[in-house]
Amino acid sequence: MPEKIELPITGMNCAACAARIERELNKMPDIAEARVNFPLKKAVIQPGSELELKEVIDRIRDIGYDVDIEADVTIRAQKEEAGLRKDFIWSISLSVIIMVFSMWMVLPYNNFILLILTLPVQFYFGLRFHGPAITNLKHFTADMNTLISVGTSAAFFYSAFVTFFPHVISAAGVSTMTYFDSSATIISLILLGRYFESKAKTRTYTAIKLLYELAPKECIVLKDGVEKRVPTDSLEVGDVVLIRPGEKVPIDGAVMQGSTYVDESMITGESMPVHKGADDEVVGGTINGKGSVTVRTTRIGSDTVLAKVIRLVEEAQFTKAPVQRLADRVAGVFVPVVIAIAVCAFLVWFFLGPEPRITNAILSFVSVLIIACPCALGLATPTAIMVATGTGARRGILIKSAEALELTNKTRSVLFDKTGTLTEGTIVLADLIPLGHHNEEDVLRTAFNLERQSEHPFSEALRRKAQELNIPSIAVDNFAAVAGRGIKGEINGISYRMGNRTFYEEEGPGLSDNISRLYEEKENSAASPVILWNDTGLVALLTFSDTVREESMGVVSDLKTMGIEPVMITGDSLNGARTISRRVGIDTYFYRVLPGKKASIVEDFKKKGITIMVGDGINDAPSLAAADIGVAMGKGTDIAIESADVVLMKGQLSRLISLIKLSKKTIRIIRQNLFWAFIYNVLGIPVAFGVLYPFFGIRLEPIFGAAAMVVSSISVVGNSLRLKLFKD
Repeated sequence: MPEKIELPITGMNCAACAARIERELNKMPDIAEARVNFPLKKAVIQPGSELELKEVIDRIRDIGYDVDIEADVTIRAQKEEAGLRKDFIWSISLSVIIMVFSMWMVLPYNNFILLILTLPVQFYFGLRFHGPAITNLKHFTADMNTLISVGTSAAFFYSAFVTFFPHVISAAGVSTMTYFDSSATIISLILLGRYFESKAKTRTYTAIKLLYELAPKECIVLKDGVEKRVPTDSLEVGDVVLIRPGEKVPIDGAVMQGSTYVDESMITGESMPVHKGADDEVVGGTINGKGSVTVRTTRIGSDTVLAKVIRLVEEAQFTKAPVQRLADRVAGVFVPVVIAIAVCAFLVWFFLGPEPRITNAILSFVSVLIIACPCALGLATPTAIMVATGTGARRGILIKSAEALELTNKTRSVLFDKTGTLTEGTIVLADLIPLGHHNEEDVLRTAFNLERQSEHPFSEALRRKAQELNIPSIAVDNFAAVAGRGIKGEINGISYRMGNRTFYEEEGPGLSDNISRLYEEKENSAASPVILWNDTGLVALLTFSDTVREESMGVVSDLKTMGIEPVMITGDSLNGARTISRRVGIDTYFYRVLPGKKASIVEDFKKKGITIMVGDGINDAPSLAAADIGVAMGKGTDIAIESADVVLMKGQLSRLISLIKLSKKTIRIIRQNLFWAFIYNVLGIPVAFGVLYPFFGIRLEPIFGAAAMVVSSISVVGNSLRLKLFKD
């Protein structure tokens, strides 16, 4: 028996569906624990003893869902999205025709034509709501599916009755009006909302797929001195792999020969490439610099660091608390109450009402259901979300998840990655201090031409600075790189060396107290100092660092004003973390944090309240997925962007404040929309019941329910459009 079983599940429409399946599976005696993930559409089961897989599948099917043998979650997501798009197009096309025939074209047997046109919308495309509604009924629960199913079914069957038996309705003194257009339109509009939700969820699977593609499909293996290109997944522990300049590292291993600098930002998040020499470890998916190395494979398959990162992203989806929509919560109470009122109306009119009693009882029952079903309820959230996402996009905020927009207004903590988020993520020449008689231009010319020959990441920073100041290239003789120390070479017959303090003290007399203190100050300020000297003495002290974004301090200050706690998480050293956090005004920070620990920290903060994680790198993907709201910088990696719920386009961190304000405004609009969606209908229910009939002879016909739908829908749409006026 395997340690865990994963089953892809179809038919789930909301977080409540996942919770229901999870609850039922955990009742089975042979299951130790079952977790159902709505975003990933799968169940992860830990067997307790002798568990029969068929029994599990049968239990899932018994409660109204199914198990799909399609293993690729991305393909399943794309199929679901394509199916919803097709259903909406057909449904809305038929709905438009139905509305035209209902309002402007009156033909012989018009109602029969409308009935035939509505049948596929009600019973084929509407099956997405009727199926879950029946499942809800079996378990004595209700949600939006139940409300949609009850309301549209009442409108359809009443209209069908009017079509076949118009004289029965007219005999009761009620107009023979049909509501096929209302039924079809409600289903079409809700399908549109479901399609947009499905489209957003597909991005979750895309992120995981991109992670799998990080490692190269093929690599070069050395066997008996012969190079052979083989599939990466065929490697075994102990195989020797050749990694050329600029290539991705295919596996986890240890360097045997050669030296290079490796971009490990996918693991550490730090932009500074790391020197790798003999016996140093390299990680699959990282990017080799300009040196060639041979690497002995030490970990393969699920044991690699990259595989663990992928696993973290997948498991992070299970940590997200199911978000039950406000509309679902309202519907869960509203539907049973309305059905109870409708049944009471039927009984009162049947036993106490005037003749024809059965006709009046049916009409009152249907009137309550039709009037109570607010078409605008289906518009209340989607219209506000659609207008808000459009407004956000115009301000450089790409909102991919409606749930994220709804949750952001309750944010308690914002966790920032350091490099590329609070900082620019680009190494620059931050400071240059000439020493002795040397001037700044001479120092820059010498440093640039020495580094121009090397593969060190500082060379790019010097190249940009030299290009900016039009510094010319000059010849360097006898150039050599000293691994982990620095470089040396001759310019115009003068021997120069450039590197770290260890390199200088190995070849020179040691630093004076003043220069030593200056060097340590630079190191303690999250920078990398480099010494340049020649045979006659020190030439300069150059400092390379990542720069803090100009907007970081303002964003942190605004968060504090809102009562939101800002936190920094970084793979950098204690000195680097402390310096940057103080500079931007953050009190709480974590340093030397790897991806797994970062996701764990996010989980801890989630226990305190809604948590946002802001990051830009591959190493941030698990924590972005684990957070209640993952926010990626627009200039970050594709994987971070796909893992996130929100993307700040153009890397503008200040847009985070705009996102929070937009969320608060959107939630206010949604609550107002729900009020307008219900108020006309709720006011009409007592009249539809017949409370005014004994005193004034007034009864509310279904036609007034249709009018209430129109008025409430206009109110909802108009209110949502106010979000276009949103200002930061």
